[in-house]
Amino acid sequence: MAEPRCVSWLPSWADPGSLERASVGGDAPDGRYYGLRPAPGQWQGLGEGLRAAHESLRAMPVDRIVEAFDRTCSRWADHGFAHRVRARADIVAATGFSAQAVDHGLDVELSNYRAKTLYRVLRRELGDPGVLDGFTADRELGGHTMALGPRVTTAVCSGNVPGLPALSLVRALLVKSAVILKVASGEPTFAVHFLRSLAEVDPALADAVVVTYWPSQDTATLRGAMEQADAVIAYGGDDACAAVRAHLRPHQRYVEHGHKVSVGVLTGDYLADVGLREVAGRVAEDVSTFNQHACVAPLAYLVESRDPSPRDVAEALARAMAEYAADCPLGLLSSTDAAALQLRRANMAWAAASSPGGGFWRSAGLDWTVTLAPDLLSVQGAGNRTVGVVPVRDTRHILSELRPLADRLQNIGLGASGDRFWTLASALGRLGASRISEPGRMAGPSVVWRHDGMPCLSLLLRWCDIEMHPQARHRVKTPAKDEVTQA
Repeated sequence: MAEPRCVSWLPSWADPGSLERASVGGDAPDGRYYGLRPAPGQWQGLGEGLRAAHESLRAMPVDRIVEAFDRTCSRWADHGFAHRVRARADIVAATGFSAQAVDHGLDVELSNYRAKTLYRVLRRELGDPGVLDGFTADRELGGHTMALGPRVTTAVCSGNVPGLPALSLVRALLVKSAVILKVASGEPTFAVHFLRSLAEVDPALADAVVVTYWPSQDTATLRGAMEQADAVIAYGGDDACAAVRAHLRPHQRYVEHGHKVSVGVLTGDYLADVGLREVAGRVAEDVSTFNQHACVAPLAYLVESRDPSPRDVAEALARAMAEYAADCPLGLLSSTDAAALQLRRANMAWAAASSPGGGFWRSAGLDWTVTLAPDLLSVQGAGNRTVGVVPVRDTRHILSELRPLADRLQNIGLGASGDRFWTLASALGRLGASRISEPGRMAGPSVVWRHDGMPCLSLLLRWCDIEMHPQARHRVKTPAKDEVTQA
């Protein structure tokens, strides 16, 4: 058996000898990967080091942080970049995704962290990015304002979407917060490769991050990591997020991305305008990117019962899914996941055979599955490129199908035009959707999007305002670091 491999990242100032190993679980054999973490009750030293690293971050211009991410991600855009090559191989081994699916996922995810996009999100959420560097004039206040990020943010990742940990890293470091990042057992390898490449561009940024791992049932370690934090970011299902919330303290800022559901909608006019083959290709892209493991991927597409019919759409989608899989296969599923998918397929095939107007299409292997279902609630889950096509009559029927999912609704791929688009978009937003895109663009949201309806950067911040003071009328020079008494 191969020597276990470490999936942790430690800053240059950290002592690995003071940490213990935690074997990474999941479907991988025990001992394949391990993470380094403090023993319970020993997190204080690591927290002190991160708080010191935060002081260095605080002195950095936000422009320098943006440039570091831009340079790092520009290097990752090269499929032959050494860190990307190693990351691709590790992600394939950890998840079973095909190399093509990993490459596509990394392209989608890391394109978000280029300078142009990062400045867009900073301006959208903060107005002037300079508020992160010091006091900036605020016309509405009649004074000056400054934004202050957390000293330390603990981010708890879940799932096996390639590249996803970069999102929490970027958000926290952009607001000058040091980071404790807990990787997921489903894909624990990407973060350390990304940090190694970031360290080559800007070592001080990478020195403000600890990447670690603990099993989900290890509440003592979760509590220890959270005790060091002023802010917490959590991804996961209901149980995972509830475990994090149980250890929150009143002063901590909290950003949660729990279980969500996404769905597409195709109106008859949109199908007629764009064309059946083109629309089917767009939907295949929505379903297949990240192998449908991301919350932004559609569980199903609701299709108006017009010409072309929902059955026509399902048949065209099956052809498009096959074409997509020929260029970008699903990959290899674990025996557990393969058995679960086969069971889902059997249930879908039985339901299609038992339902008037039902339909069922699948690849010879496990690459894709399409079903024509009578309603949304009968669709047999999502993941691993399995999608339902659900006939609907009109706008009212679309909303009635989605209403039971309103509390979980996230992303809508809305195929509609003109007044119909705006009518549906308004109704879907009121129902609960936080993002509406064109079909074919569901899987590639920008970081500018208010993720799950929240301004995720500004939620991490606290603000200091200067108002009703004569000095506020004068230009403010931010004190140099050595002029400031350290907190």
